Formats: sequence, structure tokens, C-alpha cells
Amino acid sequence: MIFTEERADRSCAKWDEVAEIFINYRKEGGAYAAALLDELLSSRFGERHIFRAARSIAPGSDYSESILEAVAGCAVLLVIIDSEWLDRLNPEARDSTPRKDWVLREIEEAFKWERTVVPVLLSGAECLDEGKLPQSLARVARLQYLRFDYRNIRQDVNFIAEQLSKVCPPLQNVAEGADRESISPRRLH
Repeated sequence: MIFTEERADRSCAKWDEVAEIFINYRKEGGAYAAALLDELLSSRFGERHIFRAARSIAPGSDYSESILEAVAGCAVLLVIIDSEWLDRLNPEARDSTPRKDWVLREIEEAFKWERTVVPVLLSGAECLDEGKLPQSLARVARLQYLRFDYRNIRQDVNFIAEQLSKVCPPLQNVAEGADRESISPRRLH
């Protein structure tokens, strides 16, 4: 296993590869959809190709370092947007303790690293209004979005996977390899 110099101190072998798809979500809204999307996309592309902080960060790892490394190394950042996502951007809606909003920071980092950012609108979520977003995120409102609706889970995840394969060609090879694997005969010992 070859590690770059900056990753040489990692104790977990999982970190020698960075996932192509990063799932960005809020715990307060969209966490279940993010987990379901993670599960469905992982079954299509493989778990190592999908990053979702709650599942992907190894115990004992520095959370912020892991997140920033994963965003910098991903090809696509999926922004899970529920019907109250925009309301949670309102500073008055947050508690009085100043904290860095990781959802916003992850999106800003993806833009900084020129990664493909894809809004994923959940059931009931409206298209975003550029004028209501912080300046650093205004661009999200202009990006082509995908839908993930609880009434059309299979259809939507199939469409999402097809679109991800188009914007991230290595995923197409992974999906094709997985299809061949699932069709090939298995031997029991």
C-alpha cells in the first residue's frame, strides 16, 4: 500500500483512497435520506466510492481533517436539500453559540476545489432562490439538481446513479464491473 507523505501517519488503511461521491447533509433534515441514498448508491458502486461522514470517518480520526480531505478528493458532492434546508441557513434560526456550519463549509470547499456540486432535492423541497442564499453559496441555486422522492426511490436512485456515472466516468466502470460480478457464477467451498 502506497501512502502519500501527508497521509503516511494514517493508521487506517481505508484512507489511502478517497471516495468519488461525497454526501453532504444536515442531521436535522435529510439525514435519513442521506443514509438511504448512501446505502443504495453503495450497493450500486461499492461502499468505498461513497463518503458519508456518519459511516465513513474512522473512529479516532480527526473529524474536520477527514471531512476536508474527503471533499478535496471527491469528484462529486451531493447536497441533500429538504424542505427546511434554506430556513436553517438563517443565522437567527441557529443557537447563540457561534459554530462553523459544516454543511456550508463542505459546499464552499467543493467550490474551492472545483468539484462538481449536485443539489438533490428531497420530497417537498423547492428549487433554491439565489437571492436567499449566502453569497458563497449563491451558485448552488443555479446548478442542475436531481430529485430523490420517497414515492419514487428506485426510479430516482437509478436516475441519480446514471447521472453520477456521466459526470464521474470511473463510476461507470465500477457499476459495470459490479453487474458482471453479480451475474457470474459463484462457487461454494
